[in-house]
Amino acid sequence: MTPCIQCKYELAPDFRFCPRCGVPAAKNIPDQYLLARRAMEGRMEGGPVGPAIATLLKAYDLGLRDAHVLCGLGILYYRLGDIGSATKYLEEAIALKPNFPEAHYDLALAYYRGGQIYKTIATMERCLELSPDYAAAHYWIGIANYHLGRQQKAIDSFLRVVELNPASKVANYHLGVNFASLGQYDKAIHHFKLVVENCPEDEAAFYHLGMAYYEADKIPEALDVLKHAVKLDPSDRRAAQMVEMLTDVPGV
Repeated sequence: MTPCIQCKYELAPDFRFCPRCGVPAAKNIPDQYLLARRAMEGRMEGGPVGPAIATLLKAYDLGLRDAHVLCGLGILYYRLGDIGSATKYLEEAIALKPNFPEAHYDLALAYYRGGQIYKTIATMERCLELSPDYAAAHYWIGIANYHLGRQQKAIDSFLRVVELNPASKVANYHLGVNFASLGQYDKAIHHFKLVVENCPEDEAAFYHLGMAYYEADKIPEALDVLKHAVKLDPSDRRAAQMVEMLTDVPGV
């Protein structure tokens, strides 16, 4: 009897797989399993993609089926831009371990990058069923709904992100964009102001804040903010043209 390398369950000599966790028990698998995990962890720390994938694929070809390694393989292919392979391995990871929120999250990103927006939302929602406070999943549901033109659903998701992380620049930025698209300019102003208070070098946020002030008919505030946007990025013709136009407004 030898212990399983993952869960330490005692394996009989004729076992090909651990009956408890599914890790292969073949003689050449344990070392390859450890190499695969190290390759995956090394890549997550910034190591090269190619050698990590080669090591993981060798383990896969030898029969290794571990959800975390498969998820790592999917992530690496995603980073290479091979969305088909990323999807394949992430779906295999979920088949082995259905209650694996990180795999659902990464698979949803692959679906999004492949243009499958509805699958993105459904898979992110499954991630949230398993881990309700997964802020990044709420964020991407918001992004997906925004691209579908469902601004209120997007707002609901971004508000949840802000509940979990009030200082989130990206969530507050997208709240500003979505509220502005619905004509709710005071709310847009509120969220864009949160962005620029935390990121005073964000020229795009200053531009959108200025435009929200403009649409809310708060012309002096709009002009001041847009002038600052031009100062941050003199090449931004949109902001510069708005400054030129508003400078000619009587009383400003």
